Amino acid sequence: MKMPAAPATGAPSQPQPDNIKPLTKLERVLAHLVTQSSINRLEAEKAPVFDHALNSTMSNEIKQRLELTFTSIPEKTLGYDGLGAIYHRYSLTDESSEKAKLFINYCRTKRGAKPIQWEIAA
Repeated sequence: MKMPAAPATGAPSQPQPDNIKPLTKLERVLAHLVTQSSINRLEAEKAPVFDHALNSTMSNEIKQRLELTFTSIPEKTLGYDGLGAIYHRYSLTDESSEKAKLFINYCRTKRGAKPIQWEIAA
């Protein structure tokens, strides 16, 4: 087994790119909502979000834990065997979108990644 090299003395304690932890599910969902403006459960199942329980994430994590507000609009789609299915499309409010950006950067810093420099809305 190859042992990792000992850190050099006096070296800065900044995390290296290979030490950055992957994004959390909450970061992935919030980043999609901030950058793409909305998401439904079918979209959340796919890359890069990979959330298989979006309704729970929105209710338990985003609304209750982070106290962010969002809109939920039902959408009809074709489901199994051509039967109708209803999914909700979620969007953050403008105020919550700004708070979400702060939370994303908090999470990024915590896992050793650089904060995102968000564009300022015109």
